[in-house]
Amino acid sequence: MMSWIRSSERTVALALVGVLLLGAVGTAAALTITASDVPEESEVGNEVQSRFTIDDAFTENSQYTLRLETELNNVSWTVEKYDQGSRVEQWQGGGQEFQQQVSSDPTGDEIRIQIVGDTPGIDEYNYSNPENFTVVAIRSQTGDNVQTLKTYEVHHFTEQSQAARDAIDEAQQAIDEAGGDSEAESELDQAISAYDSGNFGNAESIANDARDTANQKEQSQQTTQMLLFAGLGVLVLALVVGGVWYYRNQQDDYDKLR
Repeated sequence: MMSWIRSSERTVALALVGVLLLGAVGTAAALTITASDVPEESEVGNEVQSRFTIDDAFTENSQYTLRLETELNNVSWTVEKYDQGSRVEQWQGGGQEFQQQVSSDPTGDEIRIQIVGDTPGIDEYNYSNPENFTVVAIRSQTGDNVQTLKTYEVHHFTEQSQAARDAIDEAQQAIDEAGGDSEAESELDQAISAYDSGNFGNAESIANDARDTANQKEQSQQTTQMLLFAGLGVLVLALVVGGVWYYRNQQDDYDKLR
């Protein structure tokens, strides 16, 4: 009996060790990427300077080729390897593509990337799908296997395209607040078509017309509602006055009968 109990205790202990080992494997650190100084949007021609950090850079592969791509122009790259917060290696380069073999040998646990470049021009405009460009695509390659770790995109614009987009946004808001208007919606469609064609001055002008049309409808609706409420007020007042007059007449007739 005692040997059976000891055997059972040994089995439970081994099972607990197995669970702990599985838990340790499941919670192992994984490669993560964080970014700083990545703008939400950037005007064409403006300089962008962004930084990216690959933490636990060698937990999945102790050695791989780091591949970086961007759509920025006039690009310069700085890639650094750190170990426990101390820089151990650094590489620099230019161009829209950059490759560097990195490894944890002899030491290293973090990769830091800095990119500096100019916001590119826009080849095609589409109001429904805001124009974005790739600040950086971070990939790792081992053998023939290429894995995209992270891609960062940013909206880019020109002064004219942004003014037209803002005008279209305002027109859409005015139409929504007016509860819809077929004339204004038709003008808005024309504005969007002009935007997609790159005719921003025309797009802005038509969008402003659509906004004004929608605002006029909303004002007309408000005026109609005011007149309706005023009419209802007059009717209620007339009913009250009529009721009082009728009541008093009834009282006078009753007094005369007495």
